[in-house]
Amino acid sequence: MTTSSQAQVRPSEIRAPRPFVGPAVIAVRGPSRSGKTTMCERLIPALTAEGLRVAWFKRTHHTVDLPGKASDRVWLSSPAASVVRATDRLLLTLPPGGSQPQDMLAQLPAGIDVVLFETHEPLPYPTILSSQLDPEPSENVLGRWSLYQEDAAVLTAMPEIRKWLPADRELDMAMRAALKLHGGHGCAGLILGTRLALTGAAALGIEVPDTKKRLIVVSETDRCAVDGIQAVTGCRPGKRTLRLLDFGKLAASFLDEHTGRSVRVAARGDLRERVGATGEGRHEIQRAAYAAWPTEDLFTVRDTPLSLSQYDRPGPPRARVLCVTCGEEVSDGRHLQTELGPQCRPCRAGLETRNKGALL
Repeated sequence: MTTSSQAQVRPSEIRAPRPFVGPAVIAVRGPSRSGKTTMCERLIPALTAEGLRVAWFKRTHHTVDLPGKASDRVWLSSPAASVVRATDRLLLTLPPGGSQPQDMLAQLPAGIDVVLFETHEPLPYPTILSSQLDPEPSENVLGRWSLYQEDAAVLTAMPEIRKWLPADRELDMAMRAALKLHGGHGCAGLILGTRLALTGAAALGIEVPDTKKRLIVVSETDRCAVDGIQAVTGCRPGKRTLRLLDFGKLAASFLDEHTGRSVRVAARGDLRERVGATGEGRHEIQRAAYAAWPTEDLFTVRDTPLSLSQYDRPGPPRARVLCVTCGEEVSDGRHLQTELGPQCRPCRAGLETRNKGALL
C-alpha cells in the first residue's frame, strides 16, 4: 500500500525554499533617495491585509533621539533598557548590540511573520531591488521598483513574497517556541514532538498552549520530543500537567480534564524507512519530511483510557506524611506504609538492600 507521503514527497524533492522556521526576511535594497522607505510603506499594509504581522528593520548612522531631551538624557546614563509609552506606540530602546542582521533579528518579538529589512548593501535574503542598482551575482531578486512606481512593484512582489511564507503558520509558530525551549537545535525528534502535540490537542479540541490546567499529557519518552510537547501544550512537570513515563516510545497520551476524554498519539514505526534517506544529508531530509508530511502519515491517533488518581492531579498536595526513617516529608501518597510506619521509597530501598530482602 502506498501512503500519501510516499506518493507526494520523494526524498530528492524535500527542499525548503525558505528558512526552516521563523519569519520570512525580505531585503528592500536601494541607494539613498531611491524610494526604499516608500516601498516599505506600501508593502506593510498589503502584507497586513493578509493577516500577517510585519516588522521593519533599518540600520542608521544617526542617533535616534534629539540631544537634550529627557529620554536622551536618561539613555546617556546607560540603562539596560528604556520604555516610553506614547499615545501612538510603545517604544522599547535597547543597547545597539551587534550590527549583523541576525543580531537584530534575535530581538524580534514573538509572532512576527515578515521582516522588511531596508538596506543599502546586499543581504543574504530574498530581495526587492531598486531599478537604480544591478543585482549581485548571488542575490535572489523577487522584484524591482522604480521611483514613483512603488504601488505597481508591490503588486508584482506580493506573489513572490508569499512563496517565502510558511505553508502552515500554526506549525511554524509552534516550531519557533519548541526551538527556543530546546536551545535552537531543530532535530527530527523535536519536529515530531511538536507535531505530535499539535495533533493530540487538535484531537481533543483544546486550544494550546493551555493555561487553565485542562490538558494533561503523559509522555512515553524523555528525549527531544518532550521539549516540543512542552512548548506547544504549555504543560509542565512543575504544574503536574506533564508526566514522563519513559517507555522509549515517541508517543504521548492527552487527557481533557473537562470531558474526561483521552487520546494516545504515537509516531509510526516505519518513518525512517519511508523517508528513505541515507548518507550525510539524511537528517536534513528527515527534518523536512517530518515537517511537510500529512499528520496521518506520521502518527496513529486512538482513544485510550487514562485516568488520574487524586494524588496525581494538579493542585496542592492531597496528603503529607513524615518518613519514620529520615524524617523528611513525603507528599501525595508517594510513601510506603511499612511495619515501621510510613517510609519514603529511598529509605525503604536502603533497608531492603541492607537486609537482603528480609523486609519484603
